[in-house]
Amino acid sequence: MKKVGVIGLGHIASVYGGPYTHVGGIIESSKVTLAAVADISEAAHTKFNEQWGGKFPETKRYRDYKEMFAAEDLDIVAVCTRGPHHYRAMMDVIKAKPKAIFLEKPPTCSLQEMDEINEAANAAGIPITVSYSRHWGPHVMRMAELIKEGLIGNITSVVGYCGHPILSFASHQTDMICQFAGYDPVAVYARGTIPENEVPPGFEPEPNLRSMIIEFKSGIIGTQVDTTNELGNFSCTIQGTEGRACVAFYNPPLAWNKKGEAIDLRSHNIPGMSTSPFKVAYEQIADHLDGGPPPDCTGHDYIAVHEIGFGGIESILTGKRIELPNLNRARKVFANM
Repeated sequence: MKKVGVIGLGHIASVYGGPYTHVGGIIESSKVTLAAVADISEAAHTKFNEQWGGKFPETKRYRDYKEMFAAEDLDIVAVCTRGPHHYRAMMDVIKAKPKAIFLEKPPTCSLQEMDEINEAANAAGIPITVSYSRHWGPHVMRMAELIKEGLIGNITSVVGYCGHPILSFASHQTDMICQFAGYDPVAVYARGTIPENEVPPGFEPEPNLRSMIIEFKSGIIGTQVDTTNELGNFSCTIQGTEGRACVAFYNPPLAWNKKGEAIDLRSHNIPGMSTSPFKVAYEQIADHLDGGPPPDCTGHDYIAVHEIGFGGIESILTGKRIELPNLNRARKVFANM
């Protein structure tokens, strides 16, 4: 049983609907346990106790995460603070030397920050997994397996449906596109809008994505748009040489052969949608600590998604196609969700 400590008790950590939170995933798992939580807000602790206290009576509560590190021997630390606080928290977590880190998106507010936390984590031998949580829908993962095995032939294009803030929200969809197209992006071309929100000194506003073309080394073309198809946000249409498929986080998948005839997916062992994606993610991390393969959305994979996001921002601001990796590592965006 791996011991987890959670930093930050906001919406994605514990407040949203049970299965769609870190705490909700942990409680479903037999491989991890919630050893401790930390948040500077007394109101956040009160909310956590009201919502979860009866289910985690032995979980230690801390106001300062450094006190949590000093008192607890943690295997996994989940960083669930807001984006602008990730860099400082991550550098402190890496110094505490847990065995693995589960970092909420957006991982950092600049590519330079990402480079620095990766350098520090790699030197310490600590894998970083980023919570593009829609990735771990069991039905989504099964469809990715089937499509990789040739269900609809060779993939030629992937269209994803989701816009909004490019790093804080649309990045879920960017990851899903990569889940089917691969994590080898070489260039992006994007359009979007710049909100007029005031941001703290040193930051730029986070653009809202309208559309983005992602070129992959494999030759696959990914397209992301801020509209929805019949399956809603967080869905992809995958075109192959022998058919196509629609895969969504919140709806059952669909597929058709080259003739346009529906493929009966009932014989392909598609899981239901009741399992918490966070349970799946935490169990991948736990299995990796026991010698299994790296978790999804870890290392190179999350780096590719973040490079696409910042490449998209650079393209929105300059109107140009941006080759990856993005040369502008210093741009700092107030990605706050």
